[in-house]
Amino acid sequence: MPELLNFDLPEFVFLDGNSPSGDTLEHRTVLMHIRTATVLEVLAVDELNMFSLNSDVRQHKFIYTNFAGITENHLFAVHFTHPAMPDDEWDLLFERAEKWYCEYLRWEDDNILTDEQSKWN
Repeated sequence: MPELLNFDLPEFVFLDGNSPSGDTLEHRTVLMHIRTATVLEVLAVDELNMFSLNSDVRQHKFIYTNFAGITENHLFAVHFTHPAMPDDEWDLLFERAEKWYCEYLRWEDDNILTDEQSKWN
């Protein structure tokens, strides 16, 4: 009997823009919530001085404090969601996305610290 594949998908994934046309998402951080098909772009709040979002773009601001104690202000901007996404689910979706993305940032900080420490050993 063949081995069964684990067909589960994670709750969130990063979208990769690599294609024959090049990296179509170069210098951008875009993620997707699988269950709701919601596509979110992560922006540094400072970047909003360079452009503005339309007033109908659903967004969520959050803060991450990095390993050096520096506060980073971020914002999720929604590009797309499933048309049947109920309005009362947005707070939970943003809360889970923030938690997931901050865990990713902590993981990256740990990688930076480990890399820096290995240079001195």
